[in-house]
Amino acid sequence: MIRFLTRLAQIAFVVILAACGSSSNNSSNASLRLVNATSAAALTVNLNGTAQFSNVPALSASGYASVGPGTYTITVTSTTGSLASSTQTFGVASAQTYSLLAYDRDGAIFTAFVTENETAPPSGFGVLGLGNLSPDSGALDVYVVAPGASIIGLSPTFQNVQNGAATVSTTLAAGSFDIIATATGSPNDVRFMASSVAVGSGQIESLGLTSTPGGALVNGVFLIQAGAVRFAPATNARVRLVSALPTSGSSQVAATVGGTALTSVFSPNPGRYTLVPGGTTSYSISVSGTAATGLPAATFAVGGDFTVLVYGAAATPAVSVFTDNNQAPLSGEVNLRLVNAGVNISGGLTLYDNGLQVASSVAYGAASPYFGVGVASNTTFLLIQPGMSGNATAESLPTPGAIYSVFSMADTPLVPFLIRDR
Repeated sequence: MIRFLTRLAQIAFVVILAACGSSSNNSSNASLRLVNATSAAALTVNLNGTAQFSNVPALSASGYASVGPGTYTITVTSTTGSLASSTQTFGVASAQTYSLLAYDRDGAIFTAFVTENETAPPSGFGVLGLGNLSPDSGALDVYVVAPGASIIGLSPTFQNVQNGAATVSTTLAAGSFDIIATATGSPNDVRFMASSVAVGSGQIESLGLTSTPGGALVNGVFLIQAGAVRFAPATNARVRLVSALPTSGSSQVAATVGGTALTSVFSPNPGRYTLVPGGTTSYSISVSGTAATGLPAATFAVGGDFTVLVYGAAATPAVSVFTDNNQAPLSGEVNLRLVNAGVNISGGLTLYDNGLQVASSVAYGAASPYFGVGVASNTTFLLIQPGMSGNATAESLPTPGAIYSVFSMADTPLVPFLIRDR
């Protein structure tokens, strides 16, 4: 099966890349192509400082080029050469076939080398392989089922697939399949869907899953060994509802996004993220059955995670929409942000973590940027508004790579309410 061998170093994101390619007819040479799975960047690959692939558009693949066996340094450059990747050395063997898969994450490009030299399965069967290339999705269960079939009650075809783990594979009778990825152990938490994927007779096909802007959902790219490439980018967004209304009166808050109902909530507990059609701009909010008015404009972009916050007074609620970044901090830290839904005062709120300021001047109905803090079994939050001494609260932040939102709520505005987002 195709194997995702190694990931190159992170490089700066570049918008336009260009150069020229080369090829050879030497039968002992290797075959190499570029698979550009980025969302918006045309890319060029340089081998030992010489452009091998030029201006390959986003969501496309180059043809195979003939490359002499040997060890190469590999970089990606812009047209002017002002932006360049870190270099990586990779050994190319004689008469072998490779793909260089490029994909983007959070304004940067990552790449993986892929080998395509496995023995074909017998006629009537195909091989489907899987590589999880997203450091943000967490472990995934992947189901390969008949088109239209439910996955509820089924065992996943690939279970607990971790980022960076060795590629796994299965042999299938040739045909069409739906491929559905979920969070491990949570079949209702769908992260990727591809319908009626053809696995051909005698074919070896692999699916690479890569990061999206929100972090939890993944994009897909299918590579057929020495054959076609198909791209399956995410088409959904995820949205959750949070109520910071006063708990007295127990006002139920409901919402729809593009006709999809979100999980209804009561303050202060948040709803779960729900899949909605990506790019949707229409949504509605109701409090105890009464429609909220004056909603801010919002676009729930493909691949994104979003929080819809309802706050203020139950009779005249206010609404804010935040873009959530649930991409895992790769430093091993914990990411925090402050959401002020409790204090309407000039100067806003300030948050300290163990004496370190992590957010300042956060206005009513606004959210701070994310800030990285160290992992700690016991940390002290201090939430301060101008003219007051603040309130210290002990919390635990034990998990590297976790992300939290710290809410100031209406009933206890200076007591941090901690919600783990991922």
